[in-house]
This record gives sequence, C-alpha cells and structure tokens, in this order.
Amino acid sequence: MKNTNYRPLKAAVKMRQFLTAFATLSAVFFFFGCTTVRQNSRDPEVDRSDQFARAKVLFKEGNYEAAMKENQKLLSEGKAPGDMALYNMGLIFACSLNPKKDYLKALDTFKKLVSQYPDSSFAEEVKVWIQVLEEHQKITDERQKFLEEKRNLTREREILSQEREKLKYTVEKSRQLDIEIEKRRRQTQSR
Repeated sequence: MKNTNYRPLKAAVKMRQFLTAFATLSAVFFFFGCTTVRQNSRDPEVDRSDQFARAKVLFKEGNYEAAMKENQKLLSEGKAPGDMALYNMGLIFACSLNPKKDYLKALDTFKKLVSQYPDSSFAEEVKVWIQVLEEHQKITDERQKFLEEKRNLTREREILSQEREKLKYTVEKSRQLDIEIEKRRRQTQSR
C-alpha cells in the first residue's frame, strides 16, 4: 500500500509556488497591463502614433473591441506603421481590464511583431512581454495540472471512502456472524 501522507504536503507546496508566481504576474499585469512605456513626447514613436489617435482614445475609454478594429484597419491598409499596430493590438489582448482579454493572442501578436519587425523600437519591450506571457501560460498550465490532480485525488478519496464503508459493513456483518456462530455453539454444547 502506498504511503500517501506526503501528498497533502506536496499539494500545499505546489499551491504556494503557484500563488507566489500568480501574485508576481498579477502585479506585473496590474502595473503595466494597460499602459505603454512610450509616453515621452520627445519619443519618435509619438509622431508615428498620430495615425493611432482614434485607437488610443477608444482604448483609454475602455472600448477595447473598437480600438482593436481600428488598429487592425490601420494594419491592413498599410497606412500606419505595422509594428505600432501590432504592439497596440498585443496590449489590447493583454490588458487586464479588457473583458475579452486573451493572453495567448497577445503572445502570438507580440511574436508576430518581433518576427516581422525585428528592428522595431518596440522589439525589446515586446520581448519582455513575450517572456511574461510565456511564464503566465506556464503557470496556467501548471495550475490546470494541479486542478486535475486535485480532482483525481478527490475521486480517489471518494472511492477509498466508499471502500472503507463497505469494509466496515463487511466487518460488522462478520462480527454479527461470529456472535451468531458462538451463540449456536454454546447452545449445542449445553444440550
């Protein structure tokens, strides 16, 4: 029979690691999820971003879907810098306030930016985003495995509990039979 005493401890350690990593990533997303680092008016990106004024306003108003469409439109028309459109789209996907946030799409968008525009001024920042989002995905996958393991352990515990009840019933029936046998044995000896 396996010694399962270490399982709760192992699960607690995994949960602590998950919560620590989750808290770290949450802090990153909270502080940087919906903002850009590029707010310096002397930045050359500001001149390029004038074409994105409508998309920026929509984003700031929380109209993420319309901001996404505006960036997609600018990207498909080719009138605006593609790297900036992809950057903005990645931020919209990654924004923690966006009810339709999708970290995998953000990751794909940022990877697309790096591959299509390796010399972009956004490249270094996007590489950090990629690392953060990949770490988030890794933690999400580990969390899923942890939850699956928890479900399996819960099922196993229920099965063992049922078996224990069956054994208790069998032991009680056996005890009653032993009493009955002993009672009959005494009756036959007394005759």
